[in-house]
Amino acid sequence: MGGFALHDTDESFLRVLDKDTLEELDNAGEIVWPTITEKEIQDRSKADIFSKGIVLMQTTWFVVQCISRFATKLAVTELEVVTLAFAVLNGITYWLWWNKPSDVRCAVPVYLKSLAESELSNSSALDPESKVSKARQQRDASQISPSEKGDDFLTSFKDSFTHRRDRYGPILSILYTLLCAPIKAILHHLWDMMDQDMIPDDDTTRVPTFYSPEEKKKVLRVEPSSWTLIGVIALFGAIHFIPWPFTFPTTAEWWLWGVSTISITGGPLVVLFLLVISQWVSHPILIRILEDSAAFMILMLIPVYMASRIILLILPLILLRSLPPTAFLKLKWSEFLPHI
Repeated sequence: MGGFALHDTDESFLRVLDKDTLEELDNAGEIVWPTITEKEIQDRSKADIFSKGIVLMQTTWFVVQCISRFATKLAVTELEVVTLAFAVLNGITYWLWWNKPSDVRCAVPVYLKSLAESELSNSSALDPESKVSKARQQRDASQISPSEKGDDFLTSFKDSFTHRRDRYGPILSILYTLLCAPIKAILHHLWDMMDQDMIPDDDTTRVPTFYSPEEKKKVLRVEPSSWTLIGVIALFGAIHFIPWPFTFPTTAEWWLWGVSTISITGGPLVVLFLLVISQWVSHPILIRILEDSAAFMILMLIPVYMASRIILLILPLILLRSLPPTAFLKLKWSEFLPHI
């Protein structure tokens, strides 16, 4: 989670460490191994049980309301079903991330040994790969630590705005600041979420939001994490089948909802099926064909999945124009409580 940072012998910051680089530096005898306990790691989690518990209680209450409306034959709108899918996804995310350290601002320092100490501790070890020298070059070029970057934000914003104003004029620079810059920031964060298996070279002070370093094994392989990911995606899509038997205002909207739901639910299951079959066959050509087919399916599904998700976000809002009468009725909780 970005909890270990490499520092030079003069205690200057170099880069955030990933697991492989930490192991390589330790095997080469280049670092002083850090001392940290499990309790100290847990202390770095900014999202504590209290805040997570409140969110989970709110989510659970919404799910109970939806189930109760189904039980009492009251209408549940398509927008509520979409919200229910996100509520279930939110609960699974919190369960998986319950003990995950988040927002690590004060990383555990890992110090490089001096040259004499390195030669004394491991004279026969080869130099670790160029990440250390590259980190030193980045340190010399920027000299910016994680804490300094936040403090220097206003100065950086002022300098960049002044540069754009001098080059493009005040009107274009204001339009860029108000329109283009936010869109660029959003796209940057989206890419940060997708690019999850490596620390970016342009910012070695942090790890991506959903950082999950790639293991040194086959890329397409049915691991427990793959089962979890595809299972959650399929469950999220399957919840959207709930309103399909509902009465839609038009046939076109009914088909749009059904096809989009099948796309986001069936596509991941087809990929999982191909990967499972590839584990059972022994012929190398068949394995290669199945894995290439799965990779091709993933590439084809990305635009289809994105289009389907957009449809399933916009369509529930459009369908609010025509709601059944029972959608406006409130739930009578007294019917669920024992009474005389």
